[in-house]
Amino acid sequence: MALYTPQAQRRRRILIVAFAAFVLGGVLGGVVGRFTAPTPAERVTQVQEQARQMSAQLRVVSLHADTGAASLEAGGGAGSALALQRADGDLAGALQQAPWIPAQQGDALRSRLHQLQRTATAQAATPAFGADVDRLANDIDVTFGLAARP
Repeated sequence: MALYTPQAQRRRRILIVAFAAFVLGGVLGGVVGRFTAPTPAERVTQVQEQARQMSAQLRVVSLHADTGAASLEAGGGAGSALALQRADGDLAGALQQAPWIPAQQGDALRSRLHQLQRTATAQAATPAFGADVDRLANDIDVTFGLAARP
């Protein structure tokens, strides 16, 4: 014996089930997303770690310039230029993920880094260049909250 269910009633049931599935999916997705999203403190820590690695990389360039490393002699400043270019990309990414840093302050850091990039090939082996790179690394640490302002 077959039971006849009117078409209007079947549509209503399908719509109710679809709506309930939609609501349940939204609620479950929101709850899972909320618990798996990084907290603001985790995001700050992640950006600070990127800045720490970048300033350490700059300090290596500074150390090579201060000691007059053999790799920088006779026009070997291309290695410094490459390290500064990589630091520029890292700094841009870190600043983009750090909304607490004013754009003007970030632009000033990037401007100083670009100036160092322009002079890297010619001056990479000079102590003055090393001092400038070291000052920039210190300012990056201060900007990202890794060190106190001197």
